[in-house]
Amino acid sequence: MAGNVNFILSLSLITFLLLTSSGSTFSEAASANRDDGYFDYDLSGSYGPRKWKNIEKIKDGDYWHSFNLENGLNVTNECGSSTKQSPIDVCAEPTDTCTETHEMRPKPGDYEMNSDLIAKQILPNKLRLLMARRTGDEPDPPQIDFSSTGQGIIDMTNIDFKFPSEHTVCGKVYDGEMQYFVYNSQRKRFLAVSFLLDASETNPKNEHLQEVIDAFMLVYKEDRRKCRRRQRESTSNTAASSFVSSGGRMLHEGDDIDGQYFGAPLNTTTIIEGKREGGLRSHRRQLASPWHPFHPDIQRSIHFWGYSGSITEPPCTKFVDWKIMDVPTPISLTQLAQFKLMLFTHVDEFCHRTSVHDSKGGVARPTQDPLKYYKCTRENYVSDEESSICGENGCDTPFGAGLNRYYPPLVDVTGPPTMTPSN
Repeated sequence: MAGNVNFILSLSLITFLLLTSSGSTFSEAASANRDDGYFDYDLSGSYGPRKWKNIEKIKDGDYWHSFNLENGLNVTNECGSSTKQSPIDVCAEPTDTCTETHEMRPKPGDYEMNSDLIAKQILPNKLRLLMARRTGDEPDPPQIDFSSTGQGIIDMTNIDFKFPSEHTVCGKVYDGEMQYFVYNSQRKRFLAVSFLLDASETNPKNEHLQEVIDAFMLVYKEDRRKCRRRQRESTSNTAASSFVSSGGRMLHEGDDIDGQYFGAPLNTTTIIEGKREGGLRSHRRQLASPWHPFHPDIQRSIHFWGYSGSITEPPCTKFVDWKIMDVPTPISLTQLAQFKLMLFTHVDEFCHRTSVHDSKGGVARPTQDPLKYYKCTRENYVSDEESSICGENGCDTPFGAGLNRYYPPLVDVTGPPTMTPSN
């Protein structure tokens, strides 16, 4: 119990220091070196979500439009549009009908977490696992098959981590959100599967997600090491002037990146290192194994809310079909602290703070105007295994994919297709 309390205090201290650091948000530091496509999450600022519609230039090499999309290279800013903007709030009264005829059928692929086939990127507004695009029959990236896509199995392109969640359920904001993207080349649209992250004192460590955290932590530490080396090599004020902190203060050799960046000492050793069972050799062996994005530790349901919307950052293009899973993924409070530490306190090799989070410590676009959404339930389909054993109507005692335990959805819904309460 004492250990849990310490981790809660560590998370609270991180949040407090994020809010009070040098009288400014880190996004202000990042904006000091902004280009024309800069944006952040400060709701009252000049570059926050309310002002995204004013961005005239989309950054060169915009990731989303590097695919063969409908608009080609003519990228326009749609953040000011009043229709089909994401994220939204989903709840108990869907107004559209689920058209899926079977569960999401994923394949984990062959990519190992410690390989170059999965790039670990700490970006200003998210943590991203970028999957190398297929160059032949093998190796396989993770894949997803939805009955409604019309394309069968589709390769995954990236997984983004946001804190807190962008989508909400009946007004509730969750601690984080994992967004799995695939690109449907036939429809020239992205499909995004969203897993809400739920952290609590009673949750044990999510071992499968810890592999992700450990992989990102290597990047976090390496960038910090490069910054420290630059600090040591700095021999003049001219060189040191490029080392910018959140308050515009120069960083010098001996500065504590973990603590003094916040204007107060902070011992993050426990959060950075974590506890690894089996030692470093076991840890490396685990990262060298193929990573399963749909492991039962992550995916606890085969049902979801769905709607047609947009990406949740500039240029807010309306080419995403969202699927929000109806059972959250549990993580521990320590893991939540690790995720936030890496994203919100990241320093690049040039010693620049990269995060563009808001004053509350978040990189989530506020929910947008309501849209028509549907909810797939057991009345639409049961798991493939359950169907094979008990028929298409399922068993008296339900269970999930892979004969795993069945978890009830966050809320029961009243709406299509039956207009009666259902799970």
